[in-house]
Amino acid sequence: MPKLNLFITSASAALTICGAMVPSSVWGQAHDTTTLTAVVISATKTPASQGSLTQAVTILTGEQLRSQGITRVSDALRTVPGASVVQSGAIGSVTSLFLRGGESRYTKVLIDGVAVNAPGGFFDFSHLTTDNIERIEVVRGPASVVYGADAVSGVIQIFTRQGRGPLSMNADIRGGTYRTIDGSADASGATSHSRFSLGAAEHKTDGIIPFNNQYYNGTLSASAAMTPSPGNDAILTARYTTAEYHYPTDFTGAPVDSNSYRVQHRLTAGFDGTAKAGESLKARLLLGSNEVSDLTEDIAVPFGAVSPMHSAQLSRNYRHSAEGRLLFALPSAATFNVGAEYMQERERSTGNAGPVGLRGEPTPGFSADRTNRAAYAELLGTSSDGVSYTLAARRDDNSDYDPFNTYRVGASTPVTSSLRFRTSVSTAFNAPAFDQIMPTLFTTGSVGLKPERSRAYEAGLEQSVANGLVHLTADYFNQRFTDLIQFVSGGPPNFLGSYANLTEAQSKGYDVALAFAPVANWSGSVSYTQATPRVTKVASTYTGGLKPGEALIRRPTHSGNAVLTYSERRAGSFSVMTSYIGKRPDLDFNQFPSPTVTLPAYVKVDLAMSRELFRSETGKSSLSFTARLENALDRRYEDVLHFATPRRTLLLGARLTGSL
Repeated sequence: MPKLNLFITSASAALTICGAMVPSSVWGQAHDTTTLTAVVISATKTPASQGSLTQAVTILTGEQLRSQGITRVSDALRTVPGASVVQSGAIGSVTSLFLRGGESRYTKVLIDGVAVNAPGGFFDFSHLTTDNIERIEVVRGPASVVYGADAVSGVIQIFTRQGRGPLSMNADIRGGTYRTIDGSADASGATSHSRFSLGAAEHKTDGIIPFNNQYYNGTLSASAAMTPSPGNDAILTARYTTAEYHYPTDFTGAPVDSNSYRVQHRLTAGFDGTAKAGESLKARLLLGSNEVSDLTEDIAVPFGAVSPMHSAQLSRNYRHSAEGRLLFALPSAATFNVGAEYMQERERSTGNAGPVGLRGEPTPGFSADRTNRAAYAELLGTSSDGVSYTLAARRDDNSDYDPFNTYRVGASTPVTSSLRFRTSVSTAFNAPAFDQIMPTLFTTGSVGLKPERSRAYEAGLEQSVANGLVHLTADYFNQRFTDLIQFVSGGPPNFLGSYANLTEAQSKGYDVALAFAPVANWSGSVSYTQATPRVTKVASTYTGGLKPGEALIRRPTHSGNAVLTYSERRAGSFSVMTSYIGKRPDLDFNQFPSPTVTLPAYVKVDLAMSRELFRSETGKSSLSFTARLENALDRRYEDVLHFATPRRTLLLGARLTGSL
């Protein structure tokens, strides 16, 4: 890979690329996303040049992640400026992302343009792997004007690999500490009018706790595309994951349960079609479906009981969406995008509990659904003096709450030939979750909940030095959150709680990232983020423990990372990845009421390497040795108080590649 490409795809390179799946017809030709280009895709509805976009974005390529031995998206996101990943213990445990100090439910997650968040915004990253991924794009900042609810602090989009060139096949296998075994295989290829990719992977481990801590993940993914003529394109994508996680820990982190487990099945499918309707008009249709089934089961002796009880909780939810848009090419390098979207969400929750061996009694569940209709318009343009602008507005009309309007106004201005200044003002919102609105085992339901709101301002600089071999970005952000939803404890006679819009918060700070490729085969990046998420106001009716000025839990004020990579084509690569997580508050659930405590800062170092062992005479197939050493310094640390995390982990394996 050329050294400029290594620099531009560095984990911390804040390139302005993000958003939705865009077929090659939008570009006018097949596009290789792993090479430098002036055109980027997803922070807006319309493909735009890199310098014209007004939000900071990080790109992680699949090739980069594979060379570093990273198999989980959550591990990849740890290198993104402003992203705080919190894993509740062993591999497979609930894994959350706090972006720029926002709540974990404030980041929209998409796979090939299909939203995969649960209703209410939360997404558990524990089962999302990097298998058959072409790239990950991370938008840092509000994007509800593009994606609607949940995109309050940012957007993460996963793109499935697209086939290119002759048929190629790859296979990886590795194993190591905690009896971990990872295996994957994929095939891809393309002709003049079609392309495809197929991938299959399996991951399993015994976990870090001596009993009941096994984890299994199986993932299938595919993409297929047709380009019958220039400007006309159709892409089909699908991803299926089945995962099973055994967890012995209770809510305090103590390993006390020998048979509790969770199972998840997820199927995500999407269609993206573009038709050219003239020299200045294109039409686009996007269809998406995300279906998830979650089962939690346990046999235990409940508090106050004398014999074991069996309990099971099943949740099924799905989201179906359809979106149509028209893209007009206007004079003076401007584009106008107008479109509409329809979405339906549904969730079913059921459960039962009773003595072991007998049919259990049903426990309170719920059944809920809602629809959302949205319309949007977006104007992008560049003036004769190089000033780019973004004007966008959107209206969401939901069956559960009042219509909500969002907007974005932004500009990107050249200061010199190698320095640009960008700024934007945006609004965003997050929808209430079904289990907040509907009655459950522990709540009465809160039908009148309003969406959580946000208004954000950000400003940034991008500076290229030495013909792009060094790239510096610096961004300031200020986000204000209002109408935050909080749990309200209930009173007699049934002590059932409820939810209400009771607090306000703010997260402001800055991040700085430096990416460089000083000499041939070498590249690196360094980034630092300072953020101060704080409670700013509580309602007079609020009875919880939050107080104005108090820090929001599990989000560090200071964090940073550094990556250094040496890569030699047809030889191998070596990477050192270091991350720093500063002090952050958490709650001690071993006590009631739970006091706030401070988790200590920690530094984590990971190493990865590959070395080619064999290459065929034709050069079309090769065998390489791979190794990854996680937590190389064997540090003890906690993302969540009292929940153990993996110690030093060594994984050794091999990679076979071939093409026709």
